[in-house]
Order: sequence, then structure tokens, then C-alpha cells
Amino acid sequence: MKCLLVINTSCGNVQRVLENAHFHEEIRKNFSEVDEIRITEEDKDSFDLKSKCEGYDVLVVCGGDGTFNSALNATRSIKIDLIYVPCGTLNDAAHTMKSIAKDGSVNLKDRRLRHIDLGEINGLLFSYVCASGSFTSIGYRAKTKTKKLFKRFIYYIHAFKEYKVHNIKAKIEIEDMIFEDIYTLIMAVKSQYVFGLGFNKLYKHDSGNGHLLLIKSPRGFFKYMKMFFLFFRAFFIGFKKEVITKNIVFKEFSKAHIELEKEEDFCVDGEKFLLNGQNEIKFHKKMVKVFLSS
Repeated sequence: MKCLLVINTSCGNVQRVLENAHFHEEIRKNFSEVDEIRITEEDKDSFDLKSKCEGYDVLVVCGGDGTFNSALNATRSIKIDLIYVPCGTLNDAAHTMKSIAKDGSVNLKDRRLRHIDLGEINGLLFSYVCASGSFTSIGYRAKTKTKKLFKRFIYYIHAFKEYKVHNIKAKIEIEDMIFEDIYTLIMAVKSQYVFGLGFNKLYKHDSGNGHLLLIKSPRGFFKYMKMFFLFFRAFFIGFKKEVITKNIVFKEFSKAHIELEKEEDFCVDGEKFLLNGQNEIKFHKKMVKVFLSS
């Protein structure tokens, strides 16, 4: 079998494959022909993974959540086996799929097959999150050098910098419900983990649904204190059941229509995308087959 090995060298824990001679030996034992491509920070925007996959039977992709997202979208209409080796800093998608080895090792033989649900926003697939507002930019603003040096702590540093109330005026329709307000966080999530926090106790990998999290923008002199308690409730206490209050909504859904008053930055699996106007989110049940290597 002909294999394309793609390594994103900008990921925080990429050394686990770059400096792992056993991994490279093993991958060449498993496949008759192996071609390797290494992506740098500068290559990310111009690299066309879909075209590179042509003529290959297997794609082995080593990177973080954003790299995994690129692989999912690139292989969407291609007949190719996908093997994902998580090498990111947080690896929220891989943690949810229980594919991270606690000792940091990489074992290509110990790969598990997963048929996973995927989300889709305006035609773009995502594996675990599509969100806008408070703290969401930390997923794509952390630089390569600092991620490699400080690992997951760089996200905590950025969290302090990004501690601000957002005012996203939006109307969200899911099934027979409408939520219209000004929000500091809008999140569609198909994961147990976001920001490295396992807050979604209702997560099911094959339900065909995701969850909508809305946090209303706090007002007044104590708005930053109010925001702290709202986010503590959502991400540190978490959700064991659906919640609909005047400040927080956490609701399961399969399709959603989001109308934005103006252009907003969204974090989609750790990458930045601009959305405006009318937007559609939906989830696909067991859409893709992925081999996950710990």
C-alpha cells in the first residue's frame, strides 16, 4: 500500500514523531511505499492536502486538532484510509476519542478504528468545536515557538489576555426553539473536551447530534466577575444534563441556523474562520472512519 505521511512541524508535541526513529521504521514496515511531507507554520495557508493525497492508499497525518480538521476536509470525497497521530498541545479531539498515550509514546500498530460523527458549518467539516467569543481565539493565536516551549500552559497565559466580554448579537434556531440575544460565547461542540477541560458529560460519539452552548454577555460594573462565574459553571462544573436559563443554554441539537448581525471570528477545530450573516450547522452520524494511533 502506498502511504503519504504528513507531519505538521508547528505542533506543540511534534517531537514525539520527529525524533522517534522507531515510529519511522514502523511506518515503513507497514507500507510498501512511504512519501513524507513536513508542513511548517508558513506552509499552512497555502498547502493543498487534498491534491497531495491523490494516488495514495493511506494518509498518516501527525498534528493537532487543526491538522486533523484539514485531513478530514481533504479526504472527504477521496477513497483513502486516514490514520491520525495526535501531536498537538491540547489534542481535544483525540482526548475525546481516547487515543492519547499517557506516557507520550507513539505506537502505529496499536491503532484503533473509530467511526466518528462530524459537524459541518457552511460546508466545512469540524471534528469537535465551532465557536466564537470569549477565549475562543486562544486556539489559533498561540505561536509555534511558545507552544513548543510552554506546552499547554501557553493557553492558560493567553486565557488571561483574552479575558474579555464579547458582544455577539445573534439569533440561533435549533429544531423548534429560538434563542436571540447578545452573547459572549456561542459554541457548537461535538466533544467531551474543549480548552483541555472535560466539561461535556453528555457527549456521545455516535449520537449524530452535538450540543449548543450559549453564554449571555454580562452587563454592569461587575460584568467581569459575573463572567467568571458563568464560565466556571460551564467549563469547571460542566454539564450532566441540558440547561436553559437566562444566562446559559446547553442544549443537544442536530441542525442549527445562526444569524449574525456582523462578521465574527470563529474558532473551528483550532483554526480561525470569519462568519457573517446566515450560517448553517449540522451533524453527520458516523460520517468518517479514522484509525487513531496513540
